[in-house]
Amino acid sequence: DEKRDGLALPLIRALVTRGQPYLAICRGFQEMNVAMGGSLHPEIRDLPGRDNHRMPPDGTLEEKFALRHDVRFTPGGVFARMLGAEVVRTNTLHGQGIKEPGPRVVIDGHAPDGTPEAIYIKDSKGFGVGVQWHPEYSAAQDPVSRPLFSAFGAAAYEWRAARSGPA
Repeated sequence: DEKRDGLALPLIRALVTRGQPYLAICRGFQEMNVAMGGSLHPEIRDLPGRDNHRMPPDGTLEEKFALRHDVRFTPGGVFARMLGAEVVRTNTLHGQGIKEPGPRVVIDGHAPDGTPEAIYIKDSKGFGVGVQWHPEYSAAQDPVSRPLFSAFGAAAYEWRAARSGPA
């Protein structure tokens, strides 16, 4: 989608430069990597040793968004600290995946088949993370989604408060 890319890629670079908080989800995760100079595999299920991460074609919404695999984070890394665990269970609904990370993109979490699932930008001024899964589904109940959205919300609040001056 060239029009979306024309908007999203410069926007991501601007957010990183400004230090404005963002949370990139699924395609946004992929756009985050591309915006920072990385590349993508067009279809990871075709790669040797990789699983099919696409959404099941049939079933209820709950079945399609069901938790399907673990994500293992770097011990003591950004995501392990934020989520309070080195391994979490997530859903998976994507076909593309990171081939080469951009020069500043840090892969901080992987699926069991080696597919990158959690990233951030090295030396970024502010909160900015990307996840390949869909934390927005059942976010209020999901123990992985709640701390992720809480951290993003707190960062956005702090960023805004810092720009509005004293009350």
